[in-house]
Parts: sequence; C-alpha cells; structure tokens
Amino acid sequence: MENAPATVWDFLLNAKHLVILAFMLVGVVLLFIRGVNRWVRIGVLGAAFLLYGLDFVFPLHPSPVCATTKLFMFNITMGKVFPAFLALFLVMMVPSLFGRKLFCGWVCPLGAVQDLINKIPFRWRWKQFNFPVFNGIRFALLGLFFLTFYAIMRHVSWLGESVEADLSNQTWVAYQAYSVYEPINFFELLHWNIDWIWIVMMAVLVIASLMLYRPFCYAICPVGALTWLLERVAPARVRVNIDKCNECGVCAIKSPCPTIRPLFEGKRSNLPDCTSCGECLNTCPKDAIHFGVRERV
Repeated sequence: MENAPATVWDFLLNAKHLVILAFMLVGVVLLFIRGVNRWVRIGVLGAAFLLYGLDFVFPLHPSPVCATTKLFMFNITMGKVFPAFLALFLVMMVPSLFGRKLFCGWVCPLGAVQDLINKIPFRWRWKQFNFPVFNGIRFALLGLFFLTFYAIMRHVSWLGESVEADLSNQTWVAYQAYSVYEPINFFELLHWNIDWIWIVMMAVLVIASLMLYRPFCYAICPVGALTWLLERVAPARVRVNIDKCNECGVCAIKSPCPTIRPLFEGKRSNLPDCTSCGECLNTCPKDAIHFGVRERV
C-alpha cells in the first residue's frame, strides 16, 4: 500500500514547525511579562540561528523568500499548492495576525544574524533612516516579482505554441534565471556554499547590519513587506502611553530599532517595522511602554 502524500497539516505538525511556533510562544510570554533584555535577546536569537541557520539541526532553513515566491510560482505553473511551502507561509504569517512580526523577531535565522551583528558596538550607526524609501523599495521588488513572473510565463507559453509543445510546467525554471530576488536573496548564505559570491554577499550583509538595523528585512524581504501590512491589525503590540511620556528619548537610545521614536512622537502611519523584540519595554523611566492588546491608562 502506497503512503498517502503529505498534507499541510503533516508539515505544520512536524518538529521543525512546532519548534518555530514554540519560539514565538516563548517570545510572546517574555513580552507580556517584560522578561526581555539585551542578553535574553542574544540568547534567543543565538538559539534560533543555531537551530535554523546552520543547516544542521533543521536542514532547509525557513526562508521567507522561498515561502512567498515558490508557493506562488508552483501554484500558478503546476496548478497545485505544495504543502511544504504553504505550511511554512502559514507559520510565518498567521502568528503575525496576533503579534507584530513574531516570526521575524523571534525565529527568522537571517533576521537573527542581522540583529546579532547590529549589537556589536559600531561608530557609524544609522538608526533613524528614511523608512518610506526602504519600504518603497521592498514593495517595488515584490511587485516586480509578480510582473516578471507573468511576463516570463507569457513568453514561455508563446514559445511552447511556436514549437508545438507544452512548456507551462517549466515556467519556474525560466523564472529562476530572471527572478528579481535571485541575486539579492541573502538566505542563500545559510546554505553555506562558500565561494567568492558567498564571501562578497556575507561582507555586504555584515557591513550593512553594522550600520542599519535588519537591512535585508526593511529593504528586500517579501514577508517583511506583507507582515508590515499585518501590523495594522495585530492586537498584541508595543504600545506607548503618550500621557506618561516626557520625551526624554532614553528608549530610542537604548532600543536597537528605528520604531520606538515615531511611536512616542505619536505617529500612527507609515511606521517602521516593529519586530516585537521588546528591548524598549524596560527602558522607560516613566513606565510609559508596554506590550499588550490594549492601551493602558
């Protein structure tokens, strides 16, 4: 008797994805009890990188680029959803409906690498960068991904008609050569195929991460773009009580991200991504910052 094909539930309930969910659950608990500090973050990020970034404990790291692009690509070209990619996409996206960017902030191995590098003392750090520009690039790449794919699919279809052959299932092969993400997919570094391209890309990632907080996440990552949209509906988030805040700026100085300053300035639109790292929670001398589902009076 042949084994039944694996379903989405089979992938969701395997050890790899259950541990991902466990990391996010630990993160949520720590955020609610204010149990986050610099060393807790280093420990959790280090563990996430060891488990998912070294391609050893859990091979085939959870890549947001693959989860987004290949889920779409195979569905369109082959007319079916691959359970492995759908399960990974759901694991990344669904928790973000509850808490802002829980996968990005607590599990993502490339995010962990960037975050850990950013914690190294560095003189020329650029924390308050122009987020709308970065976000515009990120969404432009996502849009180009779809446009490029459909353009290639149309041309492959035309070629198939010209030679009287069905080439539709090979669209993804052609797409791989023209994907806008292919040359800038830094998740490929986590396969550890070290050559001169790997060395150059790693050097770029390290330098950029020293200067900026999570540059790949803010400027390239497709899941980063999609979960930024979900931040508007996620009820569990970092919240600032403006009435208690005296604008001393201590939280902005001690936090690694560019998000907390616009929050205490009262801005509500076009905010930089909040990865729910929680490092701002215990920095306020007026206790004006908390993580929760509602505002505190």
